[in-house]
This record gives sequence, structure tokens and C-alpha cells, in this order.
Amino acid sequence: MWFNKEFMHYFSLLGFLGFIIVGNIGVFIFIYKLIEKYFFKSTALFLFFLCVGVFSGFYNAYRTIMKK
Repeated sequence: MWFNKEFMHYFSLLGFLGFIIVGNIGVFIFIYKLIEKYFFKSTALFLFFLCVGVFSGFYNAYRTIMKK
């Protein structure tokens, strides 16, 4: 049967990695929205925070994979 313990482990790891990446992007967009609300609006700053969120998410996902 293909639905065994190892499959469930890798399936949950894949879901966790997706959560890590989306969570990091969301946190950096939230930080930008706070800056936008209280200080100023900048497209370049939004793109910067978006890129930092993406790179941070993939780096944390890589660290999680390599920890195993």
C-alpha cells in the first residue's frame, strides 16, 4: 500500500515547508503594511520586503530540510 508511514512523513514535511515559506512572506508584508500605515508608501520598499520574505522563506525551508 502506498499510504504508509514514510509517505505521511514526507507529505507533512511538504505542508510544513509551504507554511514556512508563506508565513515568512506574510510576516514581511505585514511589516511593510505597518510602515506604510504609519510612515510612507513606497513601491520599491514593498518589493524589497517581498524579496526578503521570499529569500528568508526559502532559506528557512532549506535549513529545515537539511536538519533531517
